[in-house]
Order: sequence, then structure tokens, then C-alpha cells
Amino acid sequence: MSTPKIILFKGKTLSNGNHPIMLRIYKKKEFRISLGLSTKVKNWDSQVGKYKKSEQNFQEKNRLINSYQSKAEKIIHELELSNKPFSIAEFKAKLLDTYSSNNVIQFLDVKIKELKIKDRIGNMRQYSHLKSKLLKQSKTGDLTFNQIDYNWLQSFETFLFSIGLKNAGISTHMRTLRALFNEAIRRGIVETKYYPFSNQFNRNAYSLSHLKSDPSPKPLDLNEVSLLKAFNSIDHPNLSQSYDVFMFMLRARGINFIDLCFLTIDNISGDRVNYIRNKTDKHFSIKISPEMDEIINKYKGEYYIFPYLGQSTKADKYYDLYYKTRYALIHFNKDLKQIAKICGIKKKVTSYTARYTYTNILVQNNVNVTLIQQALGHSSLATTQHYIKKYSNDEIDRLDLLL
Repeated sequence: MSTPKIILFKGKTLSNGNHPIMLRIYKKKEFRISLGLSTKVKNWDSQVGKYKKSEQNFQEKNRLINSYQSKAEKIIHELELSNKPFSIAEFKAKLLDTYSSNNVIQFLDVKIKELKIKDRIGNMRQYSHLKSKLLKQSKTGDLTFNQIDYNWLQSFETFLFSIGLKNAGISTHMRTLRALFNEAIRRGIVETKYYPFSNQFNRNAYSLSHLKSDPSPKPLDLNEVSLLKAFNSIDHPNLSQSYDVFMFMLRARGINFIDLCFLTIDNISGDRVNYIRNKTDKHFSIKISPEMDEIINKYKGEYYIFPYLGQSTKADKYYDLYYKTRYALIHFNKDLKQIAKICGIKKKVTSYTARYTYTNILVQNNVNVTLIQQALGHSSLATTQHYIKKYSNDEIDRLDLLL
């Protein structure tokens, strides 16, 4: 058997333009095992099988790669000493820690660590919150995947209600737990037959449908947008930056505030802003309007377009930068509340309002919903429908009069 080698597999390109990083071994034929990492060719040193310094958090990621390399060599050595027939499934399971434990908390720790290394801080926070709730319920943390069945899920749901969570919060924890269970199945930690959530093969299993709450998005209507445009930021210098940023977001397809904070001058190419959304890894390319260009030129720094991260650079840890943006978001939403009050807008206005408003302006201009789906970067039409305003009974009554 050949010595395992870490490679950048250029034969596959992910949706964000990256190539997956894999561990390659030969045993009569070539086997490649995805390590759940990826990067672009320019950030990869193929000679040594490591990230270059141009990759964000390259040191932490290279430490993870080193651990995979050492572990693979150790597993191969143990397999050769045992004289057992080589099994790629067994090798992969041992490499990815799927043989280690059926314990839910231990696997959550693995998942949280992986997400932190990959800079998926938002997802990491969701798994961390789930872990805290599971520990709060079980006290000991001895929960295994095999114990999670319909009755257990019902009891966990009841527990979450008892500590004050509402439908939306409980649904988030249950969806995170479902995603964790699916990942545990993929890694061989638990068998498919133990899957406790409702699907096409078992409609009587635990379903999250009863936890869905009407999102009732509150986009601004055209009159309210006009009121917002008339806001005189000169009279309110303390709100000027937040106002400009919100108007930029509105024209930039309701760009997520966290993604906006991370926009750099490198994201500007000609008359377009190009970026990868952190939450979904989807690529966006947005044409810069004259109004957007004016705002960019007003705030553009040496590295970041907007000043929320100060003098931070790509060399800073993403984890620390992410939490800076969370604090910035709190102050941003407070400013938007004041701006709405000054403008005479009674609706609650937050950073998400820009995305809802952008969507519904398109709807009111009869833009095809599939084009709206593409503009927002949604994988499913159902997600897009979440952003589309539900019409009032009066509006629907007027349709009835047409008959």
C-alpha cells in the first residue's frame, strides 16, 4: 500500500469555485477520501500538500491536515500488522472518527471543531447551542444516537417548551439535531434503520411540521421606501452610516449584514461586486448602481469596503472577526429602529427588512418567482416563498370581485 498523500482534487469544482481536499491512497487501485476541506488552486501548495499563507486561517487548517496525514499512516500501519484484508470503508471510518463513539455529545464536539476550522461560525453556534440544551436536559451527556427515537424527541421538545422556547427556536434545535443525525449516518456512526425523523419511507416518525410558524415577513411597501429615501441623514449624523449601509443592502439584493461586513476591495471587479455568501457558499455577482458606487466611495477603506472590522485584515482569525460583526449588527439594528421612527414607519425595521423589501418590490413588478429565486441564491423555491409577503384578506377580496 502506498503512503497516503493529501491532494487538491481539481477534477471536481464546488459551487463556490473551490476544489475539495482529499486524502489519496493506492491499494491495487486509487482511493480518494474527502476531508471536508476545500480551497482554490492559488491557495494550495501541491508540492507539500498544504495551504499557502494566502488562505485564511492557514495555520489551523494545516494543523488539521497534518493530523489527518499522521492518523492515516498510523491506521495503515495497524492494518498491515493485523494482516487483515484491506477495507476502504473501515479505513475511512477510522480516519474520520466514525468508529470512536455513538455518543451524541462527543460527535457534536467533533462537528463544532470542524465547523470552526472551516470558518462556518454561524453553523458552529447552532450546534453549540444544541449541545448546551442537550446537556441541560440529560445532565450527564450520556445520550447515544440509538436512544433518539420518536418518544425521546417528543420529550426533548417538551423540555425545550418548559425552559421558555417558542416554536421557531425549538424548530431550529430540531433541524440542527436532524442534520447531525444525517451526518452520523453518513459517517457510519449509526445505522439508517434508527433514523427517527419523518421522511418518505416513514411518515409516522417524528415530524417538525407542527413547529412551523407563519414567518409573516414585514417588507416595506413602496410608500415606506419613499419615506426612507426622503430621510435627511445630514440632520442625523449619528445615524448616517447605518442609513447608507441599509440603502446599499436594499440595492444589493438584501445582502446579509455579516457578508457585507466582510466585503473587501478585492470583491469589486469593474462595475460588479462579487462575493461568496458565508451561510450557503453561493456565489453572487451584483452590478454596482450609481447609488451603490457613491456609498462605496464614501466608506471604502484600504482593505474592507465598510468600516465595521476596522484595521483587521485577512490574517486575523475569522472567529474573532465574526463576533465583531455580531456586535456591529446589534448597533445597526438599533439605529434602524430610530431611523424608522423618524421616517414615520411603524413596522419593525432590521437588517433582514432589506432582503424582504427587495424581494417584494420584484414581486410587485411582476418578476417571475424563479428569477427571484436565482437573484436571492436559494436552492429551493420554498425558501424564496418564505420571503414573499402574504397578501391581506382585503387584497384577496378585491381579486374575488374580478369574477
